[in-house]
Amino acid sequence: MPNGGTLTIRSRNVNDAIQIEVEDTGVVIRREELGKPFQPFYTTKPTGTGLGLVSSKAIIEVLGGSINVDSVPDVGTRVTLTLPTRKS
Repeated sequence: MPNGGTLTIRSRNVNDAIQIEVEDTGVVIRREELGKPFQPFYTTKPTGTGLGLVSSKAIIEVLGGSINVDSVPDVGTRVTLTLPTRKS
């Protein structure tokens, strides 16, 4: 959030899962770019490999969870991570 803003972290139980939301009021991700952070080697930064979110998503999915990103202009971006609390 280069111009400041608010970072909010929430957690809650949803059925047999824990859901963690990380939300900010900083720079948004354009609608057409929402899927790209989970593509290998995609980055908007001058340094880095673009593999962080790809690796995170793979681990989360192996654990039976999911990760989603939503971004709304003039509001901010929300990342929602859901992980099961019980192994089926």
